[in-house]
Amino acid sequence: MLNNKKIVAALAGLAVVVAVVAFWALRRGGAPVGVDLLSRLPEAQKASDWREPGDAPFTVSAVTLAGETHSAIFAPAFSRIRWKVEVPRRGTLEIFYGVREDGWTGEGNGVQFRVGVSDGRTYEEYLKEIVHPRERERDRRWLSATIDLSAYEGQLVEINLNTDAGPPRDDRDRRGDFALWGDPRVIGH
Repeated sequence: MLNNKKIVAALAGLAVVVAVVAFWALRRGGAPVGVDLLSRLPEAQKASDWREPGDAPFTVSAVTLAGETHSAIFAPAFSRIRWKVEVPRRGTLEIFYGVREDGWTGEGNGVQFRVGVSDGRTYEEYLKEIVHPRERERDRRWLSATIDLSAYEGQLVEINLNTDAGPPRDDRDRRGDFALWGDPRVIGH
């Protein structure tokens, strides 16, 4: 009889722990929800006018910059990738971006990275940055951005990743414009 009471007490204690954990998880909105955009690359709309020898645009590989490795999409200058994504609760876009190491020392004027979101009515640009590792040592690594998408919660939006050659008024120089987007994902919190 004593053993049955111990078993019942242990099960009751375990039930209380499970109930507390479940309540806490539901109160927070559950476990984080993620959309891995790399795995959805085949269904994304892609455009590029890159005709140089070497890697084709939108190839994916593990790329190490300054000792940090990410799965990356090669998106040389004048490339665009667009995904349609339903934004989860308290959603953010998390992304890395940079220039391949073989573009760090050669001629060129850098790459402009742009990230924007369209809800079908408006387009909002959230990131616009020129990365120029030949001139700025701080650009010789993966850079990162976290973009708050909570304004689009529950909506189907278009995530746009764009690369352009150099500064806007000097955008014809594509030398060394080996742009990369690393591990793009939308996370709900």
